[in-house]
Amino acid sequence: MLVRNWMSPDPVTVTPQTELGEARRLMRYYGVRHLPVVDDEDHVVGMVSDRDVRIDDGEVHRLAAIGRVGEATGEGQIVEAVMSSPVHTVGADEPVEAAARQMLSRRVSALPVVDAERVMLGVITTTDCLLASLSPEAAESRP
Repeated sequence: MLVRNWMSPDPVTVTPQTELGEARRLMRYYGVRHLPVVDDEDHVVGMVSDRDVRIDDGEVHRLAAIGRVGEATGEGQIVEAVMSSPVHTVGADEPVEAAARQMLSRRVSALPVVDAERVMLGVITTTDCLLASLSPEAAESRP
């Protein structure tokens, strides 16, 4: 079972200069928890997760009381300030098991799938790996 068969192709991406509020909006709109960060040539340069752009509601209310709510919402901040970089990646022709092992060892829940030049091809998540392991194809390969 190869990563290419289980990844989500053509994921929603952002650039390092994308504002945090826009990244948060994209995650909500598309129902995703991770956004690969790419440069102008679609090379992966980072990864941003929902945890990176999360807003603490208590902090928003506290700062709103003193007129500084923008600090809590990341107003004016860009993705580059919070993204994980360098980012761990996986190739499309690698086994799903290799992607799962890498996610476990690095304690991440998604990996950008890239070609030899680190151009974005897709994203594979822990959920994708679980689904692959439960597939009939996986069951056939077990002793």
